[in-house]
Amino acid sequence: MKRSVFAVALNHRSQTEHWKEAFHQSPYKTPPKTPVWFIKPRNTHRQTGDIISLPEQQTFSGGTLAVVIGKTARKVSAVDAEHYIAGYALANDVSLAEESFYRPAIKAKCRDGFCPIGQMAALKDVSALNIVTEVNGVVKQSWSTAELHRNAAELIAALSDFATLQAGDVILLGTPQQRIAVLAGDSVTIKAQGLPDLTNHFSDKVLPQMQPDGHPTLFALGLNYADHATELDFKAPEEPLVFIKAPNTLTGDKSVSVRPDNLEYMHYEAELVVVIGKTARNVSRTDALNYVEGYTVCNDYAVRDYLENYYRPNLRVKSRDTLTPLLDRITPRDTIPDVQNLQLKTFVNGEMTQSGTTQDMVFSVAFLIEYLSEFMTLQPGDMIATGTPKGLADVKPGDEVVVEVEGVGRLTNRIVSEKQFEESLK
Repeated sequence: MKRSVFAVALNHRSQTEHWKEAFHQSPYKTPPKTPVWFIKPRNTHRQTGDIISLPEQQTFSGGTLAVVIGKTARKVSAVDAEHYIAGYALANDVSLAEESFYRPAIKAKCRDGFCPIGQMAALKDVSALNIVTEVNGVVKQSWSTAELHRNAAELIAALSDFATLQAGDVILLGTPQQRIAVLAGDSVTIKAQGLPDLTNHFSDKVLPQMQPDGHPTLFALGLNYADHATELDFKAPEEPLVFIKAPNTLTGDKSVSVRPDNLEYMHYEAELVVVIGKTARNVSRTDALNYVEGYTVCNDYAVRDYLENYYRPNLRVKSRDTLTPLLDRITPRDTIPDVQNLQLKTFVNGEMTQSGTTQDMVFSVAFLIEYLSEFMTLQPGDMIATGTPKGLADVKPGDEVVVEVEGVGRLTNRIVSEKQFEESLK
């Protein structure tokens, strides 16, 4: 059933009430104006009956409702959204404690098994559906979807405005602020009238790795070059700033990327991409490169107008349709003598506007593999876009942008307006 699993934070009234004062203070300064999205990657996907391995940190159950997309949805209105819904299912947005909504929460949200989803069923009215969580047969929580800020139709409209949804994609509608702590040995069941129960058992044992479903995961790094962090008036991060890009954003070499209308600033980012070649869990830095199949190149465009104070980062910035051209050719690992000594360059209309070297990465390729594999399983085909050096510039319709990584490849694409793109689809 599952392709991409999108989830929305701060969609329950108890959450926004709890965080109301904090959102007027640093680092937020203002509450979010649009839905705060995040992605549950394929290593998190589980189904009813599966056992979930608990980390050492306190873990919480977040029973919620999932809406399953039934057909391609692009720029769908809330009024028409019901025609794009295949059905609903119960889900559990398992998480560590929510300590911040500033920057991504990948270590809290994206651990193995942290997104079980039940069987789908057709429901006509979910406007006031009670979601019940039982732990070991005892009711621990009951809440109603009437308490959500945005319903399923409104969320579909908001997401499909910039990301084309496909049949089988899933949206988790959110959870209350109060989550239910789970311990090893607990059995958690999520219930709602008209939907099959979702039951999972939690264990403190290390479990065999499961064959993942869904798309390979594309991880991306923010501020992973010190000069780029300085360029944006930030300090280099003390821990990798990792987020996930949705598949809808990917295009190929010689493709077009759409600059939304009425923007002040949209920029390119030339990036080295690491392609994982075999299952990696708890990999040491010294051994990490042995898990790499090879390398490729991407251009990670960003629309900075939509940042909204860096909430999680906003998918409207980083996961819009067409904004991640990716070279589909993989350069084998063994042909690159030193991955930490490669030149990156960007050319706009033939003029070089960006130049840097992987020597300046804050966190090396080997470090990133070690870091990610410590709390989640990397699978063959997963990719890590490793960040960009300084040298950003605004790009506009008509511009040709070329990004290249020494010894790895060269990627070309062209910027078009929304009008030009829409006409090309007719």
